[in-house]
Amino acid sequence: MTSYLKQAREWATPTLKKSAFLTRGVLTPEEFVRAGDELVYKCPTWSWEGGDPKRVKGHLPPDKQYLVTRNVPCQTRASALEGGVGMEDDAARIDDECGGDDWLVSRVVSAEEQARRREKELVDTFDMLDDDG
Repeated sequence: MTSYLKQAREWATPTLKKSAFLTRGVLTPEEFVRAGDELVYKCPTWSWEGGDPKRVKGHLPPDKQYLVTRNVPCQTRASALEGGVGMEDDAARIDDECGGDDWLVSRVVSAEEQARRREKELVDTFDMLDDDG
């Protein structure tokens, strides 16, 4: 059922010929390839893949059908995060660095460390109001 819906969507939605990135946030195939080439150049963990020859999309080069990342360095593996992250929806909360948003991070900052950082920021803010003005 899902594959029929995907086929219908791809048939009904033509491939972009003119850039709509600034207005709709979507890329033309040429923009996608250029952006992917830049990503592969700047981040060596990313690479292009060709995929299954039966599923090749004609608007993309055969050897650049999708992007894959491998061997991404991580100081703490995901299995080590399982015990310390399960605070809120499996995301580590870093209020002082991310404006209150929830982010999944590779290095979990403990609640004590977060409190210490908030306290230091508060002290630094009020240090401006010392004897010198």
